[in-house]
Amino acid sequence: MEGEIIILQSERDAAEKKAKELSMSRNRACALIKDAMARYIKEKTRARSKKAALEKDALIRSPRFRVLEDYDRFEDIQEAYGCDILTESERDRLEDLWEEREAIRNRTVDGIYQDTVTEALREAYEHTVLLWDDEIDEAYATCRKFEEQKREAEINADAWLKRQMAEYNRMFA
Repeated sequence: MEGEIIILQSERDAAEKKAKELSMSRNRACALIKDAMARYIKEKTRARSKKAALEKDALIRSPRFRVLEDYDRFEDIQEAYGCDILTESERDRLEDLWEEREAIRNRTVDGIYQDTVTEALREAYEHTVLLWDDEIDEAYATCRKFEEQKREAEINADAWLKRQMAEYNRMFA
């Protein structure tokens, strides 16, 4: 153990305390960033969904689809054709309009909301995770080194005690 630095119990305790404090600070900062990002994304997604719903509603109520106001179901168009109220070309046009309107109604906004703010928050989170890693690792390394030295000292003390007992037994045997 020549030239090696001996770590004292107080140094180990201080290193462990520092590592725990840094870990707690890092975790708290990460939690705050994640919470901010979740709130921001939720608000923007809600706004985007409202906008999409209004756009859908405006499209569905457009003059283009007004001819469908007389039909509550797709089958009503079929029945009107069967009763000779509609010609075949009118039926085909109404069915196409019906399907187009249903496609608009069923359209959803896909994907998680992303913009420069969410990218900046995600990057801040990643940097926060890495920010204190070296210091935390160093503190835990000090704790591990202390435990290694303690085990080595226990082994050496045990070996010394065995030698002393053997010498004592030889002297008084």
